[in-house]
Amino acid sequence: MRREMLPPVPRGTILSDAWRFFVNCLAKQNYSRMRGRAGRMEFWSATIIGAFFTILPLFFIIIPCSLIRWISLTAILVAVFYLAMPLLSVNVRRLHDVGFSGWWLVFLYVTYCVPFSYVIFTLSVHIGLEPQLIENPDELYHILLDSCREFWLVCVHAIAEILSLILFVLTLLPGNKGFNKYDC
Repeated sequence: MRREMLPPVPRGTILSDAWRFFVNCLAKQNYSRMRGRAGRMEFWSATIIGAFFTILPLFFIIIPCSLIRWISLTAILVAVFYLAMPLLSVNVRRLHDVGFSGWWLVFLYVTYCVPFSYVIFTLSVHIGLEPQLIENPDELYHILLDSCREFWLVCVHAIAEILSLILFVLTLLPGNKGFNKYDC
């Protein structure tokens, strides 16, 4: 049996535990496992380190070299696509630990995706009807602001923010003791 080697991190520290949990979330058996439970340490380790690896390449975009910018954007896309499934699965398992269904995340993603999709659709329709708008970013900005001010869009966004806050609070709660319906 081959043991996976972790990069050197001082042993016995919270950083080494966090790194171990993060690598464990990326492991084959946990990469897309939606069953079971995840403790607070596992969830926050995966979330914070995953965000770090996704945001880190943003700092290199300010370098005025186009090659470095393309490499940075590629690194961001790779990180987002590679980390999306393990972070989603650890979110679902964390909700299971506090006794809630992982389907709550679907509501959160839908409430964020619907307004974003509507705004992109609105901009693409305006650009399709008037291609010269691409040359005038101020006009595109005003179209974007007008579409974002629609009442139903503001309501959906408010629901998304409230749901996001509720899910954040749920991740801070200690897990349920003993067996719950999400144990496997």
